Amino acid sequence: MKPLAIFLLIISFFMTISCDQELKEHPISPKIKQQMDARKKISDPERSISGTINFDESIASKVPKQGTLFIIARPEGTLSGPPLAAKKHTLIKFPFSFKIGQENVMLEGNTFEGNITVTARWDLDGMPKASPDDIDGSVTVTSGSTGVKILLNHVIKVKKASIDKLVSGTIKIDSSLADKVPEGASLFIIARSEGVQRGIPLAVKKIKEVTFPYSFTLGQSDVMLPGALFEGPITIFARLDKDGDAAPAPGDIDGVIAANPGEHQVEIILNHLIEP
Repeated sequence: MKPLAIFLLIISFFMTISCDQELKEHPISPKIKQQMDARKKISDPERSISGTINFDESIASKVPKQGTLFIIARPEGTLSGPPLAAKKHTLIKFPFSFKIGQENVMLEGNTFEGNITVTARWDLDGMPKASPDDIDGSVTVTSGSTGVKILLNHVIKVKKASIDKLVSGTIKIDSSLADKVPEGASLFIIARSEGVQRGIPLAVKKIKEVTFPYSFTLGQSDVMLPGALFEGPITIFARLDKDGDAAPAPGDIDGVIAANPGEHQVEIILNHLIEP
C-alpha cells in the first residue's frame, strides 16, 4: 500500500504543475478581467463614503416622524443631471449610519471617486423629487472618507416663481392629425436645457384628460432635481401619450419648440405621429 500511496502523490504533484503551466499559457481574457476588476471596484470599501445623518437640534422637534431618507452623491460642482450614486431608506431611526459607494452608482461605467458632494434629504412624500417642507443637508468630501457627519438643517420652502421664470402659451393639434388623437390620452410637457437630449429632464408636467387648444405654463415649480434652475435657453417637448407612460410609443403625437423663460405666447403644434 505504501508504494501505491507514494506513486499517487507523485502523479498528483505533476498534474498540479501541468495545470499551473496551462493557466500561464492561457491568460484570462480581457473581458473576464474587466468583469473581475468591476466586481473588485464594487466591493472596494476604500471608495465608499460612510458616516451618520441627523437632524439639526433647532428643528428636530418639528420633524414629521413619517418619511423617506434619500442619499444622493454627485461630483463636486455638479448640480443637475443623473446623480453619480443614490440610495433610499425607509423605516429608520436617527442618528442614522449610512454608507454609499461604487455599488450604488446609477450609470454603468461611472466611478465613485474624487471630491463628492453627498446630500441627504428627509422626504415627506417618498418621491425622488424634492418638495416643500422636505429637509436636507449636504457635505463635500473625498471618496473613501469615513466618520462623515451630515446635518439635516435646511427646510425646503415653496418657491414663488417669478413671472419672468415661466414659459406659457398654447398647445394645439395639427389639423391633419386631429382624427389620430388617442382616446383618454395624457399630455406630457417636458423641458430640457438647450442641446441636452438625454438624462433627467429639467422640468416636467403631466396633464390627464386634456382638451385642445390647451393653455400651459411651465416653470421653477415643475423642475425635477433639487438645486436646478428653470433658466434658458430651453427646448420644450409636448407629447400626447395614449398609454400615459412617460416613454414615447407608436401612436403618440408630439411637437417641439425652442423657448426662453419669460416668453408667454409660445405655440406648440403637435404635428408628428410616432410610427410603429
